[in-house]
Amino acid sequence: MKKKIINKRVNGDSEELHALKGFKVLAVGNGTIGEECALSIMLMNENNVAVDLSITDDGAYLSDFYALTEDMIPRAYDD
Repeated sequence: MKKKIINKRVNGDSEELHALKGFKVLAVGNGTIGEECALSIMLMNENNVAVDLSITDDGAYLSDFYALTEDMIPRAYDD
């Protein structure tokens, strides 16, 4: 299973941001949402669960939560 970004828009002090409590920054880079440039921040907690937070001029967007291997690679699951 590949990491899937759903780009759910986050507004202000929403419940989505409360779910990020305990997550730490793993990586920061440039990305895109559609054709718009975005600052992309990968966050991870102590259970190797990660989420991507992308910030554009229009707002902030969250990906789905996904699991990482010990090598910090998105975990693949066989169906």
